[in-house]
Amino acid sequence: MTKEEIRQNLTTYQLPKWDKLPDFDIYMDQVIYFINNGLAPLYFNDDKIITNSMVNNYVKSSIVKPPVKKHYTQNHLAYLIVVCILKRCYSLTEISNLLKIYQNESKASVGDAYNEFVALFEDYLHEIMKHDKITQQIEGVTSYQRLMDNVIKSIVYKIYAEIETLELI
Repeated sequence: MTKEEIRQNLTTYQLPKWDKLPDFDIYMDQVIYFINNGLAPLYFNDDKIITNSMVNNYVKSSIVKPPVKKHYTQNHLAYLIVVCILKRCYSLTEISNLLKIYQNESKASVGDAYNEFVALFEDYLHEIMKHDKITQQIEGVTSYQRLMDNVIKSIVYKIYAEIETLELI
């Protein structure tokens, strides 16, 4: 795939919204399949998106809560999708810290917070794919919201840089 094709695909790319995540318990293999399919356009450089061992590592590291009787919920999926996006730029320790900040500062439900993350990520991704930069600025927000805004921007800029260097190597 050329960088122009990748950029075109990402110009309209959409992450699954909260209401599109399964609202029933699923098994590990289904989690892996769902996330790998949903995030595949963001991983154009053949990196592994998520594996069973990665999920187990995230649980052992307390980044994601353990499944109940080997069943994963909508909350698990939302956290795992966010972790898979954050790991493009951040270490597991940094991701863990960012998620702890979210849990301590956010008054929103997991679903609302996830949808806010998705909306901002998509807005920035679409803008940079169309215009080669992000011009949107959020105003009148808390330091926590500004941090999350900058975290998302850093990820989107990294994706952009990876695309732009594809044909240069």
